[in-house]
Amino acid sequence: MNRVLQGLLIAMVLIAPACADTTPTREQVEATLARLDRTIAETPKSAQHYVERGDVYYLLNDFHRAVADYGTALTLDDAQDQAYFGRGMAYGRMGLIDEGIADLGVYIARHPKDSVAYTKRGVRNLWRGNWQAAERDLTRAVELDPNNAEAHDDLGVVHAKHGRLRTAAQHFSSAIKLDPGYQKAYHNLAICFHMGGRNDAALEIVDAGLSLDQDNRSSLQLKGAILQALGRSEEARKIAEHAEFLPEDNWSERAAVGIQSKQGEQK
Repeated sequence: MNRVLQGLLIAMVLIAPACADTTPTREQVEATLARLDRTIAETPKSAQHYVERGDVYYLLNDFHRAVADYGTALTLDDAQDQAYFGRGMAYGRMGLIDEGIADLGVYIARHPKDSVAYTKRGVRNLWRGNWQAAERDLTRAVELDPNNAEAHDDLGVVHAKHGRLRTAAQHFSSAIKLDPGYQKAYHNLAICFHMGGRNDAALEIVDAGLSLDQDNRSSLQLKGAILQALGRSEEARKIAEHAEFLPEDNWSERAAVGIQSKQGEQK
């Protein structure tokens, strides 16, 4: 579970214990925010409450306020490790990638067995174009937790970037096996097959991903490219026309393979 969501769910137990087993609704999140506002006004020196409110702001996509609250928590108590994790996440979503990597680095130094933290730093290294650092982080994440589907998927992106298509496909397949609802892993595996000239397999996989999200623009565009490669130009044209008017995908924390060339080491 995402550390920020986990933190919010723990905080919400104080309002309604039954909520801890489900994803909170926006109304529940806003109720938690109102409670924390009152609590912080009454006890402004409580670092933990600033962390909890930072987690709420993060879930509301108010990253600037999240960063401010995490920073206040750390000023009050530098031992609030969750604040480093949360601020690292929020900085990344704000486009402050280096700052996010630095904060996650502090968290990892204190929690060196945390697979999720390595995954999130690895993603930010991907965004930054730090491919070697990303590979180190994501490899470590998988070593720590072989069942980490996100780490497998993002590590596959690294291998695909370097033309190691077979290894990339193995990681994408692992992500799908571990989390059959991980739509982007289907997308990435289909790209891998397409880049390797295995377009029949690519079409089967991209269709499986689209069964989870039928209007995913990137996957529809990919399907069009695959159909074009298979000589099915009219089908490709219709899909391209449909995809053109769909909104851009928002995978936020998830990196995707880019279609570059069909050449590369097949291993």
